[in-house]
Amino acid sequence: MSGIERRTIEIPEICRVEGHSAVTVDISDGRVANVQLEVFEGTRFFERIVLGHQYEEMPHITSRVCAICSTGHVLAAVRAIENIFEFKPSVHTNLCRQLMHLGMIIESHATHICALALPDFLKTPDLLDFATKHQKEFEVWTKLRNLGASIQTIIGGRPFHPVNLHVGGLSRYPLEQDLMPLLRILDESRTYALHLCDLLSGLTLPIERTAEACFLAVVPDGPGYGYFGEVVRASDGWEAPVANYKEYLNERVVAYSHAKISTHLGGKPFMVGAMARLFFFADRLGKTARSVFDKSPLASGKACSLWNNLAQAIEILEAIEQSIVFVEQLAAGGFESEGATHLDGLVKAGRGVGAVECPRGTLYHYYELDEKGKIVAADMITPSAQNTAQIELDICTVVEQQMALDPALLQSSLETLVRAYDPCNTCATHMVQIRSVKAK
Repeated sequence: MSGIERRTIEIPEICRVEGHSAVTVDISDGRVANVQLEVFEGTRFFERIVLGHQYEEMPHITSRVCAICSTGHVLAAVRAIENIFEFKPSVHTNLCRQLMHLGMIIESHATHICALALPDFLKTPDLLDFATKHQKEFEVWTKLRNLGASIQTIIGGRPFHPVNLHVGGLSRYPLEQDLMPLLRILDESRTYALHLCDLLSGLTLPIERTAEACFLAVVPDGPGYGYFGEVVRASDGWEAPVANYKEYLNERVVAYSHAKISTHLGGKPFMVGAMARLFFFADRLGKTARSVFDKSPLASGKACSLWNNLAQAIEILEAIEQSIVFVEQLAAGGFESEGATHLDGLVKAGRGVGAVECPRGTLYHYYELDEKGKIVAADMITPSAQNTAQIELDICTVVEQQMALDPALLQSSLETLVRAYDPCNTCATHMVQIRSVKAK
């Protein structure tokens, strides 16, 4: 046994991701023995914080889970509560929600691609160098980020932590004069999205392949490419209601991380996010985005996880096209005869699940109410926590391919890989190890 060669690859912190995480890889006799993606973000107990609060408060409390995806948390909470009451929002309300969600998709994807992922491929050491040497891409980020923020402000009242969305409806619905200025900006933004798609499609990846992924995504309501639904689909051939999420998401605590890990049926890692959504629903894309997809490496079956960056760029383009349609529909009006758009103080006991496709993948919110409408149980499972097991599997695959490389090059490949998933480590943090200490 003494002749077995052992070594460890340690990345003490992955830079240019939201929150804090590290990677440890143990190698024994030329093979990967263990991989750990450790999230050491400060402890957060948001499932406990909401207990005892009235259901109307859920969107406004849970939006604080994440600034970048605050709209997604609000809508997941709203959908969970409305499912308890079997409430169906109006067409007007749904259009506003979809438009605001697209604003989040545009802003978040653009920030990830330009500020976090592209520096890896354009060989810039930091964002300042990126802004100086790649002014076009920096302008693209600025324009798209501002567009996404503007959409969320018009619908939600502000770009982060929206105050205008509620269970059952909105406090104020946007007027034609609020919406119409967006059309010119959206039209101009097509060029920026197309530039990102072209740039990312032509990149040479530093990784030949990653582990084969099982994809999971919510089946969109209606015929188009969307982010809301009640059924989840897996690429290994099954579907299930999102209400049954505990049966197919085997979430568990691991000793080395403050984030839980999820695997699906049989303990299998899986991937959620833009790449998963395009795997299932690329045929639902609009004409422009579908044309880009069809010419991309994604359409030819190249499934390296780093192509998730390109998948996000295609989703930006589709989001812009969809936003133009929604703005025109909302500006045209004609919703006055729809009737009630709120719950009128309805209270009852019950349980409900809401799921939405956020930038990083499927987000689940679960709530149980007592007869007074107060939260007595809550559960929130974020996409970054779901992706962790697949990331670790990818890391194992990449290390075994590139073990002979210079350690600095291997570390760079691993950081690029983790960043491609666009992880939000803050959202993923649910637990902390607690040790009792006896008083002396």
